[in-house]
Amino acid sequence: MVFLYISDVANPNAEFWTRRLTNELGKTFEKSEADDIIELRDPDVFSEWLQQRDVDLVFISCENEKRIIQRFLNACRSLRIPYLFCTDTMAKLSVLAKYEPALHEVLAPVTRLEEEVYKAEILSVLRRYTLCKITLLEANDYGSRAVRNTERILKFIEDNAKNDNENTSPAVRKIKAVKSSDALYREISDRQRELVPDMVVMTASREYGLDDLLFGPAERHVICKSQVPVLLLNPRDDLFSLCD
Repeated sequence: MVFLYISDVANPNAEFWTRRLTNELGKTFEKSEADDIIELRDPDVFSEWLQQRDVDLVFISCENEKRIIQRFLNACRSLRIPYLFCTDTMAKLSVLAKYEPALHEVLAPVTRLEEEVYKAEILSVLRRYTLCKITLLEANDYGSRAVRNTERILKFIEDNAKNDNENTSPAVRKIKAVKSSDALYREISDRQRELVPDMVVMTASREYGLDDLLFGPAERHVICKSQVPVLLLNPRDDLFSLCD
């Protein structure tokens, strides 16, 4: 199984950190230049191209420029695997490149949408191999869907820890957000300063509405403001699973 690092801009800290994370997760690291991947022009062709190469996760190193980020977001809309952004303005990458392990803490916002529970598997895998702490940022909604999604993620991680015969409970905590599901993405940057995570894991938009087309989707806003890598999952029923 392969982790593919796509370089659109030279970023030694990002490449060093992704190599370390790849090694800790027991995968094979491969690197490609963005200009050499013509499949990026068509999301479906790009997805098929990655499947043929047995890629489990895509790292994207690019400039923090809205047009460039959106280009890669568009290319990844059909992916069944996680994809992670490292921009040239993510200040904490310089720290992550120096210290081991690759991850100490992961921040995962949880909204009322059903697809939020999809991130439970990748969070469990990251925790198992890197022993990172996981913080679930639960949306502050009137309804109970966000609460149920958070509990389902917690249960999945705990059950997987039991299956791995771990003697201690996994280091997972939940924090109530100030904002609701619709505006939760705006809180992530502020929480980074408070919680100091090494990665953000969130779900990409289902479909782009008019606001997304005019002002950009929520995930692009998070990537532009984030000081740490941002891993995205597309909301699909047939998400590809990381193999152990």
